[in-house]
Amino acid sequence: MTSVAVSRLVAPREFELRDGRRVLVRRIRPEDRDRLQVGLHQLSAASRYHRFHAAVSELSPEQLSYLTEVDHVNHLAWIALDPTLPGEPAVGVARCIRVPVKPEMAEVAVTVLDAYQGRGLGTLLLGVLSQSAAMRGIRTFRAYVEEDNESMLRIFRDLGAHVGCLDVGVYQLDIPVPIDPETLPDTPTGRVFKAVAVRGAKTSSQKS
Repeated sequence: MTSVAVSRLVAPREFELRDGRRVLVRRIRPEDRDRLQVGLHQLSAASRYHRFHAAVSELSPEQLSYLTEVDHVNHLAWIALDPTLPGEPAVGVARCIRVPVKPEMAEVAVTVLDAYQGRGLGTLLLGVLSQSAAMRGIRTFRAYVEEDNESMLRIFRDLGAHVGCLDVGVYQLDIPVPIDPETLPDTPTGRVFKAVAVRGAKTSSQKS
């Protein structure tokens, strides 16, 4: 894939969620620091624990820098914004970070504000992230998911995840990153990934 094609596929894209609400999805930027801090405060205690595997009430300046100043090669992150609200607040983030000793594997995490859960946003963000990860040579996502996080477990299983128990109540999952979403089965996750790929192709065509 040429650098021109890659730049087109990583351009900001607008999507429609299941309930008709629009979101703008783009790569995360350093100026999103405040959005992440505000978003953390809007997460329930359970959602915070699912994301950080610990009780987190505030992100330090160092953590905010780490989460927003990414190279999009070894650390990829996409943010979803609600363009219908003042300031376009963050409503979800998906990121992956390469495992140093296994450069074709990256640890993945997806976070969606409680008010936006159940609308397909997590699957959508994972689809966009998978597309960019595949272009960067990442072939496997590794995730650590609590056993009560049924929505993420379902999404990852739809993608053919190998599930192993890491610790009491926490699963380690290795998920193949789809090179071609069209090869995915006809599941809710597969259909969203295919739609993301089609949307990316349309964006590229419109900018040609």
